[in-house]
Amino acid sequence: MKILFDAGQFAPKDRAAAFEAAFASAVSPTRVRFLTEHPASIQARVSGTQLHRNVTLVHTVHTSAVHERAEEHRNRTGPDRIAFVLFDGAPGYYEHHGYHRPLRRGNLFLTDLNAAFNYSCQGTGTGFSIQVERSQLEASVETIRSADHRLATSPLYGVVHDHLASLATYAPLLTSHQAREATAEATVTLLKGLVASTSQDDYQRRAAVHDHLLGRVTLYVRMHAADPDINPDQIAAAHAISVRKLFQLWQSQPLSLNETIMQLRLEIAQRRLLAQPNLTIAAVARACGFVDASHFSRRFRNALGCTPTDWRALHRKHPPSRAKAASDWTGNTKSPR
Repeated sequence: MKILFDAGQFAPKDRAAAFEAAFASAVSPTRVRFLTEHPASIQARVSGTQLHRNVTLVHTVHTSAVHERAEEHRNRTGPDRIAFVLFDGAPGYYEHHGYHRPLRRGNLFLTDLNAAFNYSCQGTGTGFSIQVERSQLEASVETIRSADHRLATSPLYGVVHDHLASLATYAPLLTSHQAREATAEATVTLLKGLVASTSQDDYQRRAAVHDHLLGRVTLYVRMHAADPDINPDQIAAAHAISVRKLFQLWQSQPLSLNETIMQLRLEIAQRRLLAQPNLTIAAVARACGFVDASHFSRRFRNALGCTPTDWRALHRKHPPSRAKAASDWTGNTKSPR
């Protein structure tokens, strides 16, 4: 992720004010007070990456501090964003919508970044958050407030917790536009499910769990498409469901499961052909999950109308646009789902 702020780049006397400004830009305007009398001991870093125009990952680390978003900050207009935060720091406390709770390592909580909140940490405070426009969650302010109080009761709490922990580890590997967009789409689906599943309405809870499962399966398929051994049994086992349930779940998708895996492999292959011009066709085939070079070439020709060698030569001279590269295999220019 891109480093947005590093206290070490500032003189000790300027670190607190500089961090407050960086935090306001990356997260939300707040008053920040470091719990030290020695400015030289202030350490802080903020890094982030944008998965989608409405979905942003932010990682914050700092020494003991208090964050307060008060009425004076609420008067400032800004994006209507919700942050889902995975806390990984020293013990502290958190207050949001009048709800007080202790903070411990491993807690997952949400924050309405336009509301008032207080957060304090005695020791190193570390938080990995994903910020989403509230409209993407299809939830009202009242629903968000209710979900904040009931988040840990959701059957999806553990799943979302583990997903965010994985993002914290693997976010630097999301180097392509397609990978970031796919991850953003699956993550928003999970977060929508988490919020909806805190409802006391049984129908809404069941629907949320179903939608979340499809999002998880879709993300898993995208991330493992290049695995030559990926198959329905493996995908089903990874999500503790039967193969029959997997296919029932996938019926709502525009392509079959096998067609989706093949589409993803061909997209990966196109990127590798251009990014690694010295890689042999056989090596590209193996890296993208194909049995051998002949199988890869046959599938590639059927989808794109030419061999991988010819496609690489053509697009070295005329690189395809992102939209074109993502849709070549279908012959249309719509964004992939």
